[in-house]
Amino acid sequence: MATTPGPTPRGLAFAARLTRAVLIHEPGRLLVTTTTLSPEEVPVLDEPTDPGAPLLPAAYVLEALAQGWVALTGHRGPPVFEAVEFGTPLVVGEGGVRLRLIVSAEPATDTTVVVLRGEQRGRQVTYGHARLRHPGRSAARSFADPGPAAALPDLPVAALRVGVTDQPPRTFFVEPGRTEGRLRYREITASGCVLELTGTGATESLAAVAGPLVLGDPGVRAAFLRALHPWAPDMMLQPSGVDRIWLAGVGPYEQVTLHAAHRGRHDQVHRYDLEILAGGRIVERWTGLRLRPLPVHRVPGPWPAQLLGPYLSRRLAELTGCDVAAVLEPGLRWKWRRQHTALAVSRLLGAGTTTLCRRDGRPEEGGGWWISTAHGAGHTFAMAARTPVGCDLEPVLRREPVEWRRSLGAHLASAELIVAQTGESLHRAGTRVWSALEALHKVGATAFTPLTYDRATPDGWVLLTAGSWQVATCAAALRGGPEDLVVAVATAR
Repeated sequence: MATTPGPTPRGLAFAARLTRAVLIHEPGRLLVTTTTLSPEEVPVLDEPTDPGAPLLPAAYVLEALAQGWVALTGHRGPPVFEAVEFGTPLVVGEGGVRLRLIVSAEPATDTTVVVLRGEQRGRQVTYGHARLRHPGRSAARSFADPGPAAALPDLPVAALRVGVTDQPPRTFFVEPGRTEGRLRYREITASGCVLELTGTGATESLAAVAGPLVLGDPGVRAAFLRALHPWAPDMMLQPSGVDRIWLAGVGPYEQVTLHAAHRGRHDQVHRYDLEILAGGRIVERWTGLRLRPLPVHRVPGPWPAQLLGPYLSRRLAELTGCDVAAVLEPGLRWKWRRQHTALAVSRLLGAGTTTLCRRDGRPEEGGGWWISTAHGAGHTFAMAARTPVGCDLEPVLRREPVEWRRSLGAHLASAELIVAQTGESLHRAGTRVWSALEALHKVGATAFTPLTYDRATPDGWVLLTAGSWQVATCAAALRGGPEDLVVAVATAR
């Protein structure tokens, strides 16, 4: 239910929408407030696990925690967040959700603990928990200065197109949906991404509901958190916690740029460090952001080409146990194949990487990496690993059965077995086998090594074995075409 802003309750330093109804107040020590949030009051929603139950973005949970901190302490301006934990996703059902903020001061650590709780399906749950402190009062270090920006990788944002000079930074793709036309990806690599957001978010609509805002526009943060999906585009990632959040101000900013470093994945949890810049300076920094998958899976593709590489890296690690980095670079021009190869490898291993080609055409890099590349369907595909790896990329070939027999020979039986096991067409199954043979050739396996069907997965993967090698083949679709594409990756078993 909407609440009309009223006067600040007596003794309360700050009263916004989420702190106005006070249950307990001991000035400077303890504050407990309550409010009810209905679906109509949620201005921006993430993808829900249940279409009938909107999910409140984590950025709005942070705003609620900050409002509790300001209400108790009287400090104006954004706090420093430490040890942030997002508990149960805050689902706003048809009847709304009743929330309770518990804010308690801890003089011994000079922090304030804020907890956002509520009732869900008859039991009390925690939606958010954090320690907040004034930026100038850190026992460990001063947060008035976020430190140097060198902690994040220097991504080649202004990389030039092959054979072209003075080219402006390119836009890979624009994120569709609520941020259409505003959220633009500038770079995606195996280790990070750069993206820009222009215009304002949902400040006005949220302010009408929540009252004065402590952290500024949460719509910007919600958009950025939604955009951190290049490493898992087939699923929905939900924030589970952050080690620390530092803010220099609250804006509004006409344009902000996010530099995100993917620090790895452990037990299905992705870790990131973020820097948000406006006007050439850092205005926000997140360290130790953790995102966990929710049980909501998206259909694989069609995706922008730049999302396929990180997706392949993650799924290959899950399916084969091999640690590989992959990138798919669009805009192939055949006369520039070697330059495209060098550019794709530089996106995997860094801008200063020197790529040489052996007499057989296989690219090499002197840093102990095994590199494999493939060209096809208007793209350059590159992979790098510390162990032998071979890859191939092919649009699904349309051939008559007699042509497949002529092309595959004895390996046609493997394609027919894939058709029987998965129900897919002979065209796609034959392309899988053809690509698998090409990938095996790049690691030194002979064409006479028999292929054996291993298993298939619901998201379009078919795994094969060939002697001491394993081959993972993926069927995917790219935004803008081709709509039926096969990738094959050969690694040691």
